[in-house]
Amino acid sequence: MVLTLEPVDEALLSVSHGAQAFAAALDLFLRLDPALARELHEGRAAKPLTVSPLSGPAQREGGNIRLSPGCRYDWRLTGLSAPVAAALLSVCPDLGGVRIGGAVFRIASVATQAGEHRDAGRTSYEELMSRAAGAGRVSGVTFSFVTPTTFRQGEVELPFPLPRLVWGSLLDRWNAWSSTPFPDLKPLVEQSMVLANWKGETRRVDLGSRATVGFVGRFTYRMPGGPPELTWLVRLLAEYAFYAGVGWQTTHGLGQVRPQWKNV
Repeated sequence: MVLTLEPVDEALLSVSHGAQAFAAALDLFLRLDPALARELHEGRAAKPLTVSPLSGPAQREGGNIRLSPGCRYDWRLTGLSAPVAAALLSVCPDLGGVRIGGAVFRIASVATQAGEHRDAGRTSYEELMSRAAGAGRVSGVTFSFVTPTTFRQGEVELPFPLPRLVWGSLLDRWNAWSSTPFPDLKPLVEQSMVLANWKGETRRVDLGSRATVGFVGRFTYRMPGGPPELTWLVRLLAEYAFYAGVGWQTTHGLGQVRPQWKNV
């Protein structure tokens, strides 16, 4: 879902406002379904929700961006479970304002279908599986990482999209929220998939209580002669990535990706 927001007044917002965006998303859920909001706030670390930072015409001022009335900004939320998706589908302009940090917005419009906004869309786990089963064999996948992305490894973060980390992250998310889990194919990914080319850079991100470093850019993965069970799953998870995001802290604006794939 993409909400188009308009600031009520001139405001400054931190460039890294993922923590404030997550708090704003929880406030939306609190108005729609208080029990679900508590579950999202207090539940396990992996949550069936992604939250993007704002995107739009913003003037940089040091570590902040200036938001101006009359301008419009996009804010993207995705639900990976039926309860979260149902709550998001009930969001409408009549719900009231949105506060992200010190900035207050009115909801100008809400898009949930691909035809309404390029970053919106709606599907089901069953539909994703059906499309992947009927598609041709995939020879390569390109991910555009549009917000900083990193992977949690023990006590540290790794800001580089090794194949096992990217596809392992997607597989873990699928198995957490789908009713049709798959076996662990991470060793097969490591043997069969290569990072063919990439162009990217690292960026520092303030998460509120701490900071981390993530990467952005365009990364292409290829499977020279990969087994059929892997190429089918790669196509499936690549499409799922549009909704699920990749890596750590996807509720705080990290790991937003846009996939493209090439059939043989």
